[in-house]
Amino acid sequence: MFFAAIRRQGQLPQPAAARRQRGQALPLFVLSLVVIIGAVAIVTDISWFWVSQQRMQRAADAAALAGAIYLPGDTATAYSTALAEATKNGYTTGVSGVTVSPIQDSSNRRRLDVTITGPVNWTFARVFNAAQPGQWNSANVTVRSKAEYVLPVPMGSPQNYFGVGDFLKTTITSNNVDADTGYDNATSEPSSTNWSTATSAYTWNNATYATTSTASAQLQLSLFGLAAEIPAGAIIDGLSVQVGGKVSTAAASCKFGVDLSWNNGTNWSTQVSSANLSTTNTVLAALGSTTVTTAWGAHSWVIGDFSDANFRARVTYQLGASCGTANLDGIQVRVDYHTVNVTTNTATQTIQAPDGTTLASQGFWGAIITEGGSRENGDEFSPANDNLHGTANAEYDGTGYDYVVQTSGANGKVEIFDPEFCETGPNGASGLMGAGDHWISGSPNAVTTVYSLWNENGTPYSTNDDTLITTSGNTFANEIQADYSGTMGTPANSGLTNCANDTYHNAWWTLASNLAAGRYRMNVTTSVAGNTSTNAENMWSGWVTSSGATPQIYGEARMVAYNNLVSGTQLFYLAQIDKTAAGKTMEISLFDPGDVSGNASLRIKSPDGNAYNYANFTWTADNGLSSGGSSVSTITTATSGGSLFNDSVITIDVTLPSTYGSVGLTPAGESQAGWWKIEYNVSGGNDTTTWQVAIRGNPVHLVQ
Repeated sequence: MFFAAIRRQGQLPQPAAARRQRGQALPLFVLSLVVIIGAVAIVTDISWFWVSQQRMQRAADAAALAGAIYLPGDTATAYSTALAEATKNGYTTGVSGVTVSPIQDSSNRRRLDVTITGPVNWTFARVFNAAQPGQWNSANVTVRSKAEYVLPVPMGSPQNYFGVGDFLKTTITSNNVDADTGYDNATSEPSSTNWSTATSAYTWNNATYATTSTASAQLQLSLFGLAAEIPAGAIIDGLSVQVGGKVSTAAASCKFGVDLSWNNGTNWSTQVSSANLSTTNTVLAALGSTTVTTAWGAHSWVIGDFSDANFRARVTYQLGASCGTANLDGIQVRVDYHTVNVTTNTATQTIQAPDGTTLASQGFWGAIITEGGSRENGDEFSPANDNLHGTANAEYDGTGYDYVVQTSGANGKVEIFDPEFCETGPNGASGLMGAGDHWISGSPNAVTTVYSLWNENGTPYSTNDDTLITTSGNTFANEIQADYSGTMGTPANSGLTNCANDTYHNAWWTLASNLAAGRYRMNVTTSVAGNTSTNAENMWSGWVTSSGATPQIYGEARMVAYNNLVSGTQLFYLAQIDKTAAGKTMEISLFDPGDVSGNASLRIKSPDGNAYNYANFTWTADNGLSSGGSSVSTITTATSGGSLFNDSVITIDVTLPSTYGSVGLTPAGESQAGWWKIEYNVSGGNDTTTWQVAIRGNPVHLVQ
């Protein structure tokens, strides 16, 4: 303690070993401190680098998502939008060493690739490179993002026509059957002047005679029994008379003259003269004709003229010089006629495309209900009313429905089948005739349907820059008409304008021609002046052609289908689901399905594995019904007690496996991959349904 105290007071020197130990600890501490501070600096800079890189990545993602919606057609707007979005997130190309590069993906023109390159400043790293200032001030970082805007799901048709359904028509076949009464004898002579033994003229060609030597002597004969041999409804074609006899002295101009009466002798026809008589009993050439009645004058002969009460034949002896006695052996009358056998057959007819090809039925017609109608009839959006609930239709959309028209080459053409409204009648079984145009209820008020074609100008995700190519305008406006031809049933309303022979009724009308290759939007609407008090439904079909590969027309996002359902199984194209949807959920919305008589059910068929198989799904309806969370393959939509989903929406969820499309999506007989089908089993009826199909997570997403 003493020596320690002396050392603390500086009285004694420290030992050399102790001095050396203290001198070593300080440098070690300083060195350790440098290492610790350096480690902290590195961790801080690395963390800052990571945060900055993530911030830059998010900016690239946002830029790609913002610009992708303008592809494939408007690359300039896609690029400018992406650059603007990057600026919003702190990265402006050309500022502070930042470069933002948006570019359209060459392998998929709907994708936008965005690359951002820029410096990330170091905070501490620059201290370690004081000998070379600026070398460690920052590091360049490059991030990339790719976004794709997936188009709405195509629906209803993989073909170049859309909405060709079961066209029901009555075929009327007329078959003319020719016949005649044969030559019939008289059995009475109600009047005779200067003729002897007149009754001998009743029996034909038996060498017993009625005779006279008096010029212009007349003998009337009746009761031929002709009318009884002519069937009701027959049309008289010809009228001929056969006479036989002779004269006692042969001379020129010795003849029999014959005329006929249709009203018991009140009026007589033109007299027709026989050939000259000879001294030998002769059957003279028949007077008149078996094919026409004109030889007897202008009278139009009908069946009633030949009744025994009305018909008479009169024979006059045309006595020439030195003819002697006329001998009339007999007279016979023949009526030639034809009957029309009419056969009617109501059946499904095929529809011919404008180019003459036969279009197979797709099971439904394109349809739209007028603004004054009510949604419970199957159109979810066009009618302004919901009469079932006594309210306005909360989902009313007066813009109608859009359909995609794609042409792959020049000379594109779009045509509409039966674009006008022309009421038809029921087919007597399960639906309506023709395409099925009809008033749903109420008085037959005016119907207007408008078809318009727009050029999407390469931006199918926005209608703001669409340009109108053509519209039907007032071509199919204010139509109050029905088909009274007889081949379209009996319309419910009589006395309307007869549209049976209209140019575009049950025929094609050209909406547009000479279209360039591209994608177009066809809009169909009835929400125009005059339709607010009309409750009617107009059916139509679309057809498109162009040079190059097969063009196409289909529903997009939503569509309305009208089915003339016959008893049994009906298959419709539902939607096209690409293999990129693997692992996602397909959502199907069906409004007011299966509103038919009797029992009805539906199933959904998947093309996965290159073969159609029934898909399993869960479903819920906004009327409280559901599958209870269980996976099923069938929905009962109607029973004998009525529809289960009137004015209701069924939402069907189909979980696509992660392997969806890995084997293939093109079953035998299909021309395109990925087309799902919906199967109805019904006992008969007609039904209007609104369809919507989507893939959850679409339309815009980042591509990993």
